[in-house]
Amino acid sequence: MLKFLSIFLFTSISLFAEPKEMVLETDIYVGDTIHYQIELTEPDESNLDLPEGDIYEDDTIPSYKIFGIIKEKTKLKASLIFFKPGNYTIPISWQKNNEQNKSSYTIKVKSQLLGSETDIEDIEPPINFSGPYFFRLSIILLITTINIYLLYAIYIYWKSKPKVMDAIWEKQPVLEETTKRLHNIETYLQSELISEKELAFKISEYLKEVYSQKLERNLRGKTDSEFLAELFDRTHIDDSILREIRIYFRRTKYDENQNELSKKDAYSLWEKIKKEFEL
Repeated sequence: MLKFLSIFLFTSISLFAEPKEMVLETDIYVGDTIHYQIELTEPDESNLDLPEGDIYEDDTIPSYKIFGIIKEKTKLKASLIFFKPGNYTIPISWQKNNEQNKSSYTIKVKSQLLGSETDIEDIEPPINFSGPYFFRLSIILLITTINIYLLYAIYIYWKSKPKVMDAIWEKQPVLEETTKRLHNIETYLQSELISEKELAFKISEYLKEVYSQKLERNLRGKTDSEFLAELFDRTHIDDSILREIRIYFRRTKYDENQNELSKKDAYSLWEKIKKEFEL
């Protein structure tokens, strides 16, 4: 009897076992940075997947942001910052018996506002001047004229003063974000060791930056699937190209991909994507 009871208990535990999820912080408020972690507990569970960036639960502003992801074989850690109060279930998933599973772990985020704040107080009227009206007006105009004259004199003096340019301390102009990301890719293509996963992340970020400006929409915080769906709706890029790049990003960025590319293969991949996306 004891033997059968032990077998039953072991089977029940295995049947209902879930990954271990936790948040290190207890009370969580809007604007706090929290630390989330998950650990798979069963041998048939694998492929933890969590998107990074701003997460939108509506079309206005992001609800929260996921960053600092550290992924191991059976563990994953990430940092989150919430922009609105509420109960959240983060979009993490994993494979179990060749089926996709999603988390039901709820994170409760509170607001710092208590609801008892008062409205802005009325501004008191300005202090009245004493004396005749025209006399007061003349004083105000005189003071205003003197101030304008002094400001103009300072401006003329500053313009006439020669500027000394110091090559060491002169602040360098800030490059446009698209230019910086493009330079980042081209520099990485000159590396001796080129990680296919790292290159895919850089290309994905560059595409989102470029089309955010072209379409005048913020696409930077969207997942690859959401981003490519926007391109399908708003550009004339062929559907087969978008489908192919979506599968490539998913396989390269989030699977256990440790492939390294030669400079030639990496450059060919980059040129192919530039041509397909008209860059």
